Amino acid sequence: MTAEELEAFEERFNEIMKLQHRIRNVRLVNLMNDLERCYSIPLLNNADYNLKNPEVMELYQKVSMARDFKEV
Repeated sequence: MTAEELEAFEERFNEIMKLQHRIRNVRLVNLMNDLERCYSIPLLNNADYNLKNPEVMELYQKVSMARDFKEV
């Protein structure tokens, strides 16, 4: 993991947040999938992984919390 990679994901998140609701949610899910693949984020919460990768998990949780499940 490089700081540049994580920064690129952060920039992608910021751009996604400017999009219309329906598109935004789809792109946020795609971003989460890309983060999972890139950083080998475990499917289930793993305290050891979280402690070793705080920056990744901070962004991952921010993306997760940004999703909106309300109907449009």
